[in-house]
Amino acid sequence: MISEKWTWLAESIRDGLAGTAGGTACVYTTQPLDTTKVKMQTYPSQYRSVLQTLLKTYRTEGFRGLYAGSIPAVLANIGESASAFLAYGRISLVMQKITGVKSHDDLSLISKTLCGSFSGVCASFILTPTELIKCRLQTQYIKGFTDGTPRTPFKLAWHIVTKEGPLCIMKGWTPTVIREAWGYAFFFGGYEAALMMLNVQPGDDISLWKTAIAGGIGGSSCWGLSYPIDVVKSKVQVTTMSPYAAVLDVYRNGGIRGFFNGLTPCLLRAFPGCGVLFVTVEYTKLGFNTIFLKPELY
Repeated sequence: MISEKWTWLAESIRDGLAGTAGGTACVYTTQPLDTTKVKMQTYPSQYRSVLQTLLKTYRTEGFRGLYAGSIPAVLANIGESASAFLAYGRISLVMQKITGVKSHDDLSLISKTLCGSFSGVCASFILTPTELIKCRLQTQYIKGFTDGTPRTPFKLAWHIVTKEGPLCIMKGWTPTVIREAWGYAFFFGGYEAALMMLNVQPGDDISLWKTAIAGGIGGSSCWGLSYPIDVVKSKVQVTTMSPYAAVLDVYRNGGIRGFFNGLTPCLLRAFPGCGVLFVTVEYTKLGFNTIFLKPELY
């Protein structure tokens, strides 16, 4: 067992590992729907429905096309989830000191929501470059390969840095940080609120179905309420547009509905994907606690 003075470090490692495991599980259970979402966001005239996009992608690109960008997607979700859950736990400690409560469970729902929002800001720095590469790989087939752009994640990253400039690897950070700060408030806030509605009490054993439902609600709340920002983010990352130009382009071509292109596959992905994510996170934490931490410390 780890001594109490090292508990903060052990908990940080635990939260990071739990986020890593959860992010990986989320990607491989829902990646085809993420590919569908990005294509419907960026090329709505060619990809009009979930089923049509899935079938067209499979016919033209094969099974591999459905998982295009899965390596950067895994890296993105590992980086995002690990940093978000790590930041959420550490920011929670700060919030406990500010509000004068003894544990995370004693924080109000508003305080937990604020912790979630700040964790999203932290995640945006890791998420922006990995999502940039993922989105470009997912849309390469549509744009064609005649421009000589690399088709593998690491070569594409190097191409962006050397040909477009080092700072271009962070292209789309502005809409990403706005989306993450706003979305993660509802991601963690929705999860905590759902646990309260499901009457889960502090110290209760983990309930598989309650955790999955609460995670699904948190994920659906996050994506449903931040989706228009995600549309703009994807447009910025696969084109040469600025965020402002992307907003105008989306509205000019699709009106208000344009900001919701691809929402259906996104929500179809969000509920099960985030349910799997939170279940994986909670059981990873439980396993880590059981092995390394004293029972009274968790």
